[in-house]
Amino acid sequence: MPKKLFASLFIAVLISLNICIAAESVSDINAKVAQLDINTAGLDKIISIFGEPEKYVGGDSGEKTFERKNLPSNYVAVYPGGLYIMIVNDHIVELRFEQQSGFVFRDKIKIGSSLDEVLQLIGQPAETVVNQKNEYKDKVLYKDIDSYAGRCYYGRSEQNVRFFFNNYKVVALYVTSQMHQKANRSMSMGRSFDSVKEFNDVRWSNLSKLDLSKQKGLLPTLTFNKDTVWPSLNKMPAGCDPNKLMTDAMNPGLGIRELHKQGITGKGVNVAIIDQFVIGGHPEYAGKIAAYHDLASGEQGSMHGPAVTSLLVGTNCGTAPDARVYYCATRGGVYEVDCAKALNWIVQQNKSLSDSEKIRVVSVSAAPGIAGHPSEQGQEKWDSAYAQAEASGILVLDCTDHHGIIGPCWYDANEPEDITKCKPGYPGLEARAMPGKILVPASPRTTAEEYEKGKFGYQYCGRGGLSWAIPYCSGVIAMGWQLRPELTPVQMRELLFKSAYVDKNQVKIVNPKEFIRLVRNFKSL
Repeated sequence: MPKKLFASLFIAVLISLNICIAAESVSDINAKVAQLDINTAGLDKIISIFGEPEKYVGGDSGEKTFERKNLPSNYVAVYPGGLYIMIVNDHIVELRFEQQSGFVFRDKIKIGSSLDEVLQLIGQPAETVVNQKNEYKDKVLYKDIDSYAGRCYYGRSEQNVRFFFNNYKVVALYVTSQMHQKANRSMSMGRSFDSVKEFNDVRWSNLSKLDLSKQKGLLPTLTFNKDTVWPSLNKMPAGCDPNKLMTDAMNPGLGIRELHKQGITGKGVNVAIIDQFVIGGHPEYAGKIAAYHDLASGEQGSMHGPAVTSLLVGTNCGTAPDARVYYCATRGGVYEVDCAKALNWIVQQNKSLSDSEKIRVVSVSAAPGIAGHPSEQGQEKWDSAYAQAEASGILVLDCTDHHGIIGPCWYDANEPEDITKCKPGYPGLEARAMPGKILVPASPRTTAEEYEKGKFGYQYCGRGGLSWAIPYCSGVIAMGWQLRPELTPVQMRELLFKSAYVDKNQVKIVNPKEFIRLVRNFKSL
């Protein structure tokens, strides 16, 4: 064999081997992460999955090395390939992926992904801060930190993830646990602000030293809760009462409450929710959970679960307050690996229910790609579960690009019943084209809070995400099924679009009253 030909073949084999090894490594890290319950696993479980770490580090400088038999309460387990696991009191706080670890977040984002790709996946920030120091505030995009072009930070606690960027590319990806969220809440409690800007998150914050009297229009944009401490009345904007804002935003708007007064409340209709852990005792939905399936092994509440539940069946906040919920709890953020399992569970539940008790619609405020698995497998698993649900007569509403039919809009808080004043997208952000979608109000809305058993509260969101629109629409459709239980999911979806209000730009906005009118008058073939 000629030497040149032999050399070419030899190089080709090496390249092929490298590709195989790289693919195996990527698959391996994602498969291992999929086995880990970040909210319950201790060091023993970590080692059983990932093996013994290269070293344990901690101390004030983060550089002190420890032996396993003599670990401090706070430390980091260091693994080759850029995996660092932060542990506090034998609970995981974060999985930190740096370098080319091969880990893929929600089957789409990895080291090297662009800032635009991240924003497209997890949503736009509540605020963007440019050329300033990084203060690590939730939902705030810190861009060009310290005037360093391309250095950025963006974290979303409700999605259990934080990103660090150089040259607008991801250089570190941190997946957080409930322990991290709890620590963040503790740190947020009582924190003081030097100033407040539009769309800031001021939950648990102390604003008593600020003078907001001249910032008319600020409060309706903020995210706050019952634990936010406000300035004295003379330092508040005239005529702006946070309690009134919170109460008013419990109203779904667009004529929903008028329909409720007519007895159209989703009564007798079973719905389902796939989301993060809920405790179940909040007055908004106490007694409304018909069955609860826990794939999260959670020990405490989440922000997301109580919120979406209250927006669907909440006594004050929900579009279908008399519907009953089959709830399946999954791990948040990247750990929505169980979404397909959850949907399959719902399909199985339906097999044992009578025709009048069937689960009609499933609210999934996520875009499941079954992250933690290689993307092809993940997408196949969700799509397969979705197809089975559809074939069994269940309508599934999710946030995926290829299945999702819902986009966000926001209404005029002063006239929430006036559909002509609804605007596409999110307040304070440029609206993007959403062809093929029906837009549903996500802002401003008030949702239930229950992080710890028996501690009930509410949060107001001046800018809600698409997550808030999914349960809203699910409840509207449940009201339709209350009136016409014989209609199919396809017919309900068609009536939803047919009844939509269409603005001058041909944007379609959900129109509950017209939807109910068409449902009443629909003539089946």
